[in-house]
Amino acid sequence: MSSQEFRRGNNLRGARGNRRARGGWRGSSHTSASTPQKQPRANEPFGPRIDSFTTKQLLIEEESPEIENVKYVGSYNWLNDSSAIILVPGSPPAWTPLAVDGKLRPDSEPVYRDINAARYAAYPMEPAVRSVLAMQPLSELPFVDVFGCGSTFGNLLRCARSQPKPFRFDVDVIGDTVFMVRREETPTEMITDLQGYGHTFPEAYTSWDANVRNSTSHQRIVSYAFGGMQFFIRSETDGYLRDSSTGSPSLKKAQKEASIDDVLDGLGIDARQPVGGSAVTIQEQGTPIPQDAIFDIKTRASYREYNMEDILPRLWMNQTPNFLLAYHEFGKFTNPKVKSVRDSVLEWQTDNASDLARFHALVRRIVDVVRDSDGQQFEISCDGQGDLCITKQIAEGREALPTDLSGLWQSI
Repeated sequence: MSSQEFRRGNNLRGARGNRRARGGWRGSSHTSASTPQKQPRANEPFGPRIDSFTTKQLLIEEESPEIENVKYVGSYNWLNDSSAIILVPGSPPAWTPLAVDGKLRPDSEPVYRDINAARYAAYPMEPAVRSVLAMQPLSELPFVDVFGCGSTFGNLLRCARSQPKPFRFDVDVIGDTVFMVRREETPTEMITDLQGYGHTFPEAYTSWDANVRNSTSHQRIVSYAFGGMQFFIRSETDGYLRDSSTGSPSLKKAQKEASIDDVLDGLGIDARQPVGGSAVTIQEQGTPIPQDAIFDIKTRASYREYNMEDILPRLWMNQTPNFLLAYHEFGKFTNPKVKSVRDSVLEWQTDNASDLARFHALVRRIVDVVRDSDGQQFEISCDGQGDLCITKQIAEGREALPTDLSGLWQSI
């Protein structure tokens, strides 16, 4: 964030319920993706190694890189349906706090770790790309160096900051864009040991708008320049501030500029039919919400102070300008408030300039290596202790995008 720009259902309060944790959705909802699950288990053997290194071996080219020219470029909601249906542009749930704070039940139901893979295992990145192409004039799309998500970029940032944990994800080079695709043990890997109120709080205090009711997750793509590279990052958004009944000039401008019907028609896409033979169905539905209105949520027991250093890297990465830290006493939250964290994120960027220089060098090294290597599909991995490794995928390659969409992306 530069100095220039910086859950829900059908009860008495309307569209509350159906809220998922970040990156997941409830296991009790419809779980079947509409295509066979191509992704193999993440513990399969590695292919031939083409590069390996430690962060100390990186060539630092940018001493104090900063995020600049932030732009909201795409978004979609996953619909709570047995088929893979996305609403474009969709919208996050709105902040609708309770009139009287009451005691909430603790989290109990398991969630999927990665909703995009769980809903559409064959091509988890396809909905993000489809939404960008639907919402942005093709002539105005910038050259994209790397297209990833909060998970893949987050793993690399932790590695650059010497806070690594084991990770493994796929890379697919399409044209000159390096797509980084999250991989779990299985596409439908669950989080079962939930504690606290990270799901039930947003269920109670936020609501889906009427035109996106029955959604289960809002996914958002932002673009920005970072040290001479162009990043596209997809992440889940917890909510947005309506701010005078969505009458703000910025929101009106976003609504006016959004012409999804026209764009879908231009791409030869029926707004309610599968796209290009794929199993993803796009429905034109929702309202584009400006980036300055969105926020993320964390809950915490009142006797446990939350360390903002745990969330600031994520807020910096996905350029979220607002944050709600909700403290509770045995499940009762008292007057929670959404606050701006713009200044905190900018300060974090300044204070961590050397780590961000290593992160920039790390991404640059990966991009250069895979672009210059034979083949298209690779893997990035680290065991949390040794080198970061770049290996070729073995057996049948796992493409990030279906053939028609890959060809369209390369033609832009």
